[in-house]
Amino acid sequence: MNFFSAQAVQAKGEKDDPLRIAMILWRGETRVEEGFRAYFKDRDIAIDLQIHDIARDLDKIPAIIEQIRKDPPDLVYTWGTGVTSRVVGKYNDFDPAKNITKLPVVFVMVSAPWKTGIAAPRGQWRPNVTGAAHIAPLSAQIQAIRAYRPMTKLGVVYNAEEDNSLSNISDLKALGEEMGFEVLEAPLGQNAKPKPEDIAPAVKMLAENGADFLYIGPDNFIGTYRDELTEAGFVNGLAAFSATELEVRDGQAMLGLVSRYELVGRLAASKVEDILVNQISPADIPVETLDRFSYLIRLSSARRLSLYPPLLLLDYAEIIE
Repeated sequence: MNFFSAQAVQAKGEKDDPLRIAMILWRGETRVEEGFRAYFKDRDIAIDLQIHDIARDLDKIPAIIEQIRKDPPDLVYTWGTGVTSRVVGKYNDFDPAKNITKLPVVFVMVSAPWKTGIAAPRGQWRPNVTGAAHIAPLSAQIQAIRAYRPMTKLGVVYNAEEDNSLSNISDLKALGEEMGFEVLEAPLGQNAKPKPEDIAPAVKMLAENGADFLYIGPDNFIGTYRDELTEAGFVNGLAAFSATELEVRDGQAMLGLVSRYELVGRLAASKVEDILVNQISPADIPVETLDRFSYLIRLSSARRLSLYPPLLLLDYAEIIE
């Protein structure tokens, strides 16, 4: 499939016609989009972004897809597992009537693109989809936790209705058998839509069962109510580790091994440039994550819990007050 035949794509170096990119965002623009914009600004490549903010409501996506079809952009950018799944379907289960199949799509902030079926298994390909993942390898995350203090029981509060959370829990359990830790689960949303007031009792239960740390994985519900989770952690003497930057930098999680959001945006932007400027097919552009991660420590949270970081960590961690 040639994604350039029906579009006037900007040749490298031309600046008169901006690249038209439709962004479908989970919760408005973030630092990911700041990095995305900065990448093109640095290269003096004009872009025209059409912003579609679903405000955490996935039911808005069908109408947005219809709008995009009426005035097709050069490319579609999607944020997060839920949004991307609704927009492109799975590699082996998609509907051209409901999903975008004839425009190139670049996704960001999809934590497990292969396991959730957004990306095709290695060795196979999707003709119109590529993107940038953002989660550090789970083994590296566990090592980061244990570099701070010993951990044999990891408590996880998560939304049981989110595919990315279920995938993460499955991987954590498998890794726990290899690395010698137990995953204590507190799933929300199994019988009804999860509510923020469900979080504190779940954290209390995990603490009573001997959790050493709270784990915040790639979960949109917990990300939205991160302050409720970390505050319940403080009440119960539990520190929170986060796999994503927001919960440490803008929240109260005590530590995290994370991809910088701006760098994820730049990585996605480089893929857009390859597609629209260099005219490389999305099928030939690998889904990737960053090869370097940041170790963040929020000192104010450490103080509240009297869990100060080992001196060795201060040589390479980024300290946030």
